[in-house]
Amino acid sequence: METKKSFASNGFLYNPKKQEVLLHLRDGHATTNPNKWAFFGGAGEGGETAAECCSREIKEELNIDIPVEDLILLRDYLIPDYITEKRCEHQHSYYIESDIPKSEMILSEGADFDWVPLDKVFEYDMSDETVESLKMFIEKIEE
Repeated sequence: METKKSFASNGFLYNPKKQEVLLHLRDGHATTNPNKWAFFGGAGEGGETAAECCSREIKEELNIDIPVEDLILLRDYLIPDYITEKRCEHQHSYYIESDIPKSEMILSEGADFDWVPLDKVFEYDMSDETVESLKMFIEKIEE
């Protein structure tokens, strides 16, 4: 019998005109990376795809609609500490180009969120996975 692997998806918005990314400040109650800047996301539910999960999570956390077909896969990787942390086994990270103003979003989870200039992004206290993903993202857009 095949066991279904658990997964999580996360994502961020990227404004190419302003060279900014929209990041999420997790609150102190978060079980993973409390009080750190990270992407929006969470665990997959039911039979949804990784992209559907990312779109749903952003809708739940920011009250904006993200079309699944517009999401761009940044990376898909095994989370090294998933066994000890009882977290999801695979992580899928996406981004979408957008210039939605912060004023049109409503945060429903976490402490804050903001558009962060790429040239200042590494000054923020981010989760290790977010740092690694953003480095990959910056390399990708500079190609």
